[in-house]
Amino acid sequence: MKALINFSGMILVCVFALTACQTPNVPYYPQGQGQQQANLCIPEWVKNPNDTADAVYGIGEAKLMNHALSMEAADSRARTQIVKTISTKVSARFKDFMQQLGTGENAQSLQVVEAISKHISSETLHGCKIIKREFCPDGKIWSLAILPQSEVNQIKSNTKQKAQKYVVSQEALYNEFKAKQAFDDFQKDLDNMNFTQ
Repeated sequence: MKALINFSGMILVCVFALTACQTPNVPYYPQGQGQQQANLCIPEWVKNPNDTADAVYGIGEAKLMNHALSMEAADSRARTQIVKTISTKVSARFKDFMQQLGTGENAQSLQVVEAISKHISSETLHGCKIIKREFCPDGKIWSLAILPQSEVNQIKSNTKQKAQKYVVSQEALYNEFKAKQAFDDFQKDLDNMNFTQ
């Protein structure tokens, strides 16, 4: 009888040991369905972005170990997207303008481009606001940033003023018709730039 109890005890220990070592049930998704499950936590405003001319929008996402850092990273990426959209277009157009003046390669011109780029980045970051966040079950955070059109117009205006200071400092060039024409074209292009596309 004692042998039977010992044998039963060993069987129970083996069953518990096997149960403890068992791999947890992980849902199996046929090929492609795993990605579909992950896509379920994509906000509607990411899938179908706002198509309006009233503001410039930026989207950021992050999934870090720390929740607060994830939120900060997602916010930062959303703002950075707006900065890149505006800074890249304006800086490229200003470089074209300076090429027309024939000063695009000199050190002073490059410093002016750099100064204008920093100025645009600083103003854009200052005007950006986070208006939406989405918290996913897997820890990912999505952020939506906005830069209102009034802020965009202010950035354009300030950029024109900075560009004009540079042109006036190049008085000999500015006195040439070519320089005046190039600056007028730059101002018109800046006014007509649409950052929402």
